[in-house]
Amino acid sequence: MVKHLFIGTVFLAAACSVYRQAPTLTLENNKSGKIQLDGYFYAKKDNGLYNSIVLYQNGVILEGGSLEISAGLNSVDSNFLAANNFNNSYDRKIPYIWGIYSIKENYIIIERYKVPAFGESYQTYVDKGHIINERQFIITSRKYIKTGKLEARRDTFNFRPLSTKPDSTNNFIK
Repeated sequence: MVKHLFIGTVFLAAACSVYRQAPTLTLENNKSGKIQLDGYFYAKKDNGLYNSIVLYQNGVILEGGSLEISAGLNSVDSNFLAANNFNNSYDRKIPYIWGIYSIKENYIIIERYKVPAFGESYQTYVDKGHIINERQFIITSRKYIKTGKLEARRDTFNFRPLSTKPDSTNNFIK
């Protein structure tokens, strides 16, 4: 009986563990000066939501979530300005809101985890695009690393200044 209980516990622990695919990009400081870093970037999505991201000098990216366009950019600001709540929250333990980015010449490359379906492991995808100016870039392609699937995109990200950004410390990108 004890043997079966032990084996069951081991299987349960293994089933609850989360496998994460290692990123393909290498974390490096952004010294390019090509884009603004004292705020966040947002894109309007076709589904009526904003997609917002924070890029940090250390090469880390934070997904800011999706808020309704009808609520305006002030709602996105408020989400980020709640940095003190974020700094102590469980969000630091969620892989799919974190990633790595790099800038090479006038191109930006962003690698993030996709939200897994039930029972799936965390897989990464890479967005690539070009920098228009320090306040705007356009993502033109997305490649899912595990499957190799490639998608054409046209996501225009615009900069918005923000007085305080959440800290980039997390459990996944080191």
